[in-house]
Amino acid sequence: MGATAPDGWAEVFRGPCVRADVIQTVLEAHGLHPTLQRFSPQGWWSGAVLEDCAVYVPVEEASLAREVLSRPGPEPEG
Repeated sequence: MGATAPDGWAEVFRGPCVRADVIQTVLEAHGLHPTLQRFSPQGWWSGAVLEDCAVYVPVEEASLAREVLSRPGPEPEG
């Protein structure tokens, strides 16, 4: 997969896979339909720490997904 989103999909996040997994879960909890694409550097090094991911949503859900992701998270306890 290249640098652009597939037809009919909008990229709402690109970065570490650990964050992408959380973002996918948050979007699903809000009733959205995200999908995750992993970009692995397995040719050089295998491991989730070095993997990059992208999260896509259907184009019609993109503005709501961006709104959900821009909301501040809960304050840490302590």
